Amino acid sequence: MKRYITKEDLAQLTDAQKMHLNEMWYPQKYDLAVANICTNAETEEYQQIEFVVGDVSVYHNRFVLHDLAFLNNTNSDNFSGQEASEDFDFEELDSDFDDNYDSEYDINEDSTENENFDSLYIRPTTFSKEDCLPLLSIAQMIEILDKHKSKLYDFYLLADNGQFAVEMGSKDYNLSGYGSDFESKELCDVLWECIKLIL
Repeated sequence: MKRYITKEDLAQLTDAQKMHLNEMWYPQKYDLAVANICTNAETEEYQQIEFVVGDVSVYHNRFVLHDLAFLNNTNSDNFSGQEASEDFDFEELDSDFDDNYDSEYDINEDSTENENFDSLYIRPTTFSKEDCLPLLSIAQMIEILDKHKSKLYDFYLLADNGQFAVEMGSKDYNLSGYGSDFESKELCDVLWECIKLIL
């Protein structure tokens, strides 16, 4: 069963719809998202990077999204300066130091190999929310549709086990198409088609 929309689904949107989706999205930890990142400023090449939001911070009134994969790596190696001064054995570091290291791996500053260094692409570990779009889950789409009631689509969900029940959406849905030969689609795709109508 399809659980999330894809980058191909997002590609169907106009620029205005993408902007509206970004404005509607309040990123949270473990959200799946895609960032549109410039990989070559000279040729204006862009790459879409899928990532899982590991943390959300605010910097100068802007949301910064941290990639969970890199956040875990930095946290595992993270320690305070106080811990370093108390626990780290600097004498052991001196004994392991290789005096010939600099001469063995001496960098030739005039080498042509370094000319293209500035154009090398390094994958970012944080992203501005403005450069990202969510890969919405079924649950996120249901939440959005429940908040934004609209006559542009029919949305009504009822779950009932005989003892407990939950009801979402509008009861004033149109039954005129009931029994018609609708194209069979995944729930995720149908919800996404409804979301696109309100963007």
